[in-house]
Amino acid sequence: MNEQDFPALYRAADELSIKAQTHFFKVLFLNLFLLVGAAALSVFNVPYVEMAYAQAFVLLISLGCAIYLGVARPEKNWYSGRALAESVKTVTWRYMMRAEPYNVSDSDARRIFVDVLKKLVASNGDVSKQIASAGNGAQVTDPMISTRASSFASRKETYRQGRISDQQAWYQKKAKENNGSASRYFIALCAANILAIIFSLLKIRFPDASFWPTDIFVAIAGAILAWAQAKRYRELSASYSLTANEISLIREQLFEVSSEIKFSEFVGDAENAFSREHTQWIARRDG
Repeated sequence: MNEQDFPALYRAADELSIKAQTHFFKVLFLNLFLLVGAAALSVFNVPYVEMAYAQAFVLLISLGCAIYLGVARPEKNWYSGRALAESVKTVTWRYMMRAEPYNVSDSDARRIFVDVLKKLVASNGDVSKQIASAGNGAQVTDPMISTRASSFASRKETYRQGRISDQQAWYQKKAKENNGSASRYFIALCAANILAIIFSLLKIRFPDASFWPTDIFVAIAGAILAWAQAKRYRELSASYSLTANEISLIREQLFEVSSEIKFSEFVGDAENAFSREHTQWIARRDG
């Protein structure tokens, strides 16, 4: 299944989440960059008032970024959009696979599906107001209808490839990426701290020197730590690895499914397992 095959509500929430995430990290990066810049200006012991003005200006902009992040909390749209998008994706797969409560006639299943989308919109009022584009496309697309109308064997294979295998590959990839990023930022943090220590010791040895970048590396170390904590590399790596392993076990169970009733139960259990990881986005939104 392509992204365009899912309901318009999913695509709108997904787009909002991606934009909000990008915006949040841009502002955070600017804030940390300016703090490092202010530290860099402080090491130049130049007797010019312009330098003091420049540093004060940089710190003022940095303060503005910090206040904006703390008051506006742009990351909430990121979390809320992701929570809504994943909830829509879950009920969409249930609908296409004829899993409970969509294991009824097509007309009844469509009515139930639309009612569920309405409830999701109502329970996510803040984010729903920002995704007007959700009403521009179909909520029940032709690929969804054709998938639902396909044979049991075809739906089973579609779910195995399009949902289970796709999710497993995604979580494995993200777990590896986050683990690698966590290691790289840890090395960078250690390097910045070591350099700060080296220059502080050299300052003791050569007290008459006028330029020591110690404060710069202290600020860099703080920025690296704040960035890594915001990205939550370690936490996400562990969470994604656990989910990937759980999905691999779920995938094996699919081979034992041989009837529509068992398949409905299987899809329900699988989607519940996927939702356990997705509920973390709801927790972050409400935090």
